[in-house]
Amino acid sequence: MKLSELRIGIIHSLIGKNDGVSIVIDQTVKAMSKYMKINIGNFFFLAAHSSPRFNAHTDDVFWHKSDAHKEILTNFNNENTEGLDELIHKNALYAKNVIKKWVDENYIDLIIAHNTSHPYNFITAVGLGYYIEELRDQGIIWPKLMVWWHDSYFERAIFSNPNPVIHKYLKYLPGTYVDSIAFINNKQVELGKKVFRQYNNIKLDKFFETRTTVIPNTADIPWEWEKAQVGKEQCIAPPQDNYNQSFIHDIGLEQQVKSRGFSIADTVFLLQHTRVVPRKKIELAIDLAFELEKKFKKSGKDKCIALIVSGHSGDEQNAYQHHLREHYSEKCKAAPQSNVILIFGENNILSHRDIIVDKKYYKFAEIPSVIAARGGLGTYFSDVEGFGNNLLEMISLGLPAVINKYEIYKEEIEKFGFILPAIDNTGITKELVDQSYRLLTDMEYRNRVVLHNLKILKENFDHEIIAGKLKPIILNMFMRTL
Repeated sequence: MKLSELRIGIIHSLIGKNDGVSIVIDQTVKAMSKYMKINIGNFFFLAAHSSPRFNAHTDDVFWHKSDAHKEILTNFNNENTEGLDELIHKNALYAKNVIKKWVDENYIDLIIAHNTSHPYNFITAVGLGYYIEELRDQGIIWPKLMVWWHDSYFERAIFSNPNPVIHKYLKYLPGTYVDSIAFINNKQVELGKKVFRQYNNIKLDKFFETRTTVIPNTADIPWEWEKAQVGKEQCIAPPQDNYNQSFIHDIGLEQQVKSRGFSIADTVFLLQHTRVVPRKKIELAIDLAFELEKKFKKSGKDKCIALIVSGHSGDEQNAYQHHLREHYSEKCKAAPQSNVILIFGENNILSHRDIIVDKKYYKFAEIPSVIAARGGLGTYFSDVEGFGNNLLEMISLGLPAVINKYEIYKEEIEKFGFILPAIDNTGITKELVDQSYRLLTDMEYRNRVVLHNLKILKENFDHEIIAGKLKPIILNMFMRTL
C-alpha cells in the first residue's frame, strides 16, 4: 500500500467555510497533498454545505443547525424524552445510508470525520457509528476511520447531564470502532481514554500509543515576511491588492467614521477575528475599544476607535450578537461623547472572494492582513478554546494581538514565547491598555513584535507538522494490528 494512493473521505457539517474546523480541514488537505504526496483528486468531501470544490457531496442531514439537531440539543439534559429516540434513529439511519453510498461510489480507503465527539454533530456521529459498526460486525475492516477530536461533550458543562435516550447514543460520540484519533491538545487525550474505558476497550493502552496523536492548530505564512525590515515609519504587513481596498467602505465603516468628523487616517482599527459566540468574550474587546479611546485622549490624540467583528453569528447561542449590541449601547450611553464604532462584517465576508450581483464579498482569511496593513490590533479574549486557530491566523498575517490566557493557551502555547499582551480571566486592565496603546503607536516596537511572533510561528506551527504527525498513525492503521 502506498500512502500517496489513498482515497480519503472527509466528513463535517461545513467544508471550506469560515469556522475553525473548516480551516483545519483545508490545512490538512494542503499538508497531506504537499508533504505526503497524496493527489488532490484523491480527497472527497461529505458535508451539509461546501464552498465550490471538486469531489464534494452535500446533504442536509449533516447540517448542525437542522431542526433535528436543535431538538436534540434542546432536550439533551431534559427528562421529557418523548419522540427523541425515534427522531435520532430515523435521521441517523438516513445519514448512515448517505455515508455508505458516498464511500462505495468513491472507493474511499480512509474516512476522516471531524468533530464527531461534539453534540452539535450528533446525527453525523451516530449515522457514521451505525455504518462502521455494521461493517465491523460483518468482519469488514475497510474503510478505516479516523476521528479528529476538536471538541466534545466532556469539555462543556452544558452537556454534563444527558438524559437516558441521549446516553444510549453517546457510545457513537465519537464511537468505539474508530481506528485512530487526532486530538488538538494534550488534555483531550485523557478525556478520550475516559470515553473508551466506559466500553471496556481491552487494548486501550496500545491503541493510544500507536493510533492517536495530538495535532495542534497550525498556520501557513503566505507572504515574504522574512524580507521585511524593522522601521519606524511603516508597519510590517502583507502586501495588499486592489480587491481589498474597498473593504472599509463596503462594511459601512468609512461612512460612520466621516459622520463623526474623523478620517480613516484618524481611526484606530481593532479586529475580532472569530465567530460571534459567547465563549469568545467579545464584550471584552468592546471594553478595550472604549478604554483605548480614553488613553488616546489622555495622550492628546483624539481618535475614532473601530472594532470590526469578522466572523459569523448564530452558532451556539443566537442571542449573543444582540447581547453585544446592548453592551455596546450601554457603553455609549455611559460615554455620550465617545467615538467608538462596532461593526459586524458578516454580511460582507465569506470563505472566499465573490461578487454576487453588485455586492462584493471579502475572504474571511484575508481580513487580518487588511487590518494589519492599517496598523491595527487583533483581540482574542476567549475563555475556552480547543487550541487557537484564529489567533495563529492573525499572527501569520502580521497582526499583533491581545488575548485572554485561556487554559489551553497557558498549557500549550504560552511556552513558545509569543509576545501577546494578556489578561488572565479578568476584565480589561490598565497594563493591557498601555501595552495595546504601544503596539498601536510605537511602530518600531510593533514591527519587532510582529517579526518575533512570525519567527516562532514558522518554527513551531508550520503545516508540515500535520503531515509529520499523521503519517505514522495512518501507516499503523493500515499496516499493523493492535
